[in-house]
Amino acid sequence: MAGILSKPNCNQFLESLIKLLAQTSGKDKIAKILQYGAKLLGYIFLKRSKHWVDVMKKLETTSGSARKVWRLGNTLAEQQKILALFKVKNPFAFLNILALIRQTGMYFYWVFDHLILGTNIGLCKFDTAKLGWYSSVSWFFGLLCSIIIDLNTLAIMLKKEKSLRLTITQNKINANNNNIDTHTITSEVENKAIIDQFNEVIKKKNEIYLNCAKNGSDLIIASTLLKIYPFSQGTIGVSGIISALIGAYQMWPK
Repeated sequence: MAGILSKPNCNQFLESLIKLLAQTSGKDKIAKILQYGAKLLGYIFLKRSKHWVDVMKKLETTSGSARKVWRLGNTLAEQQKILALFKVKNPFAFLNILALIRQTGMYFYWVFDHLILGTNIGLCKFDTAKLGWYSSVSWFFGLLCSIIIDLNTLAIMLKKEKSLRLTITQNKINANNNNIDTHTITSEVENKAIIDQFNEVIKKKNEIYLNCAKNGSDLIIASTLLKIYPFSQGTIGVSGIISALIGAYQMWPK
């Protein structure tokens, strides 16, 4: 009986996985899990088996190279986002400037990533070490600005959540109080609208929490690449896996 009940869930999972893998960004997330999973396992095997350390290093390198191919063209998407920022009502507001720094950072992150790929396959000749450092700097500032923007949005969402929660509670009290004039009681339609708005705020808040966790994990990796703080290989592996899993979850077909 349990097998029969679980079969539709298994089929649904496979269908969602196929849809995820049909997207290049979905393949990138799976490759990222392999890349940083291999880094973590390499760290675990470091004092146990040199053979498996070498195997994990090859898997990490191969997965990283595959991701560079799947990320080709990401600069075009960033260009569109940058141009859109100049069309907003007040493009030089503080948060819009942060957004511009974020998108510009990500744009150059992809540019340097493409140049590294071109150098690796022999299309051009650049110093990949310098390109890697420039790429990490761009990535670091892009992530840092993303986190600041998300924290600002989170503060706004928390205030809205508190206000809406108080309104919903007060409406329930009013609805249960027979001494209150019926004209002062919020209509069912209005109350439903408030509850829907409250649910949207909760959903948005949870998305921001996930974004902060994902970007924070990536920031640990970028900080290590720039030698701002020497996190261990194991920490880098765990951070990369967390970031990839959250990214895959956010893309997972609903």
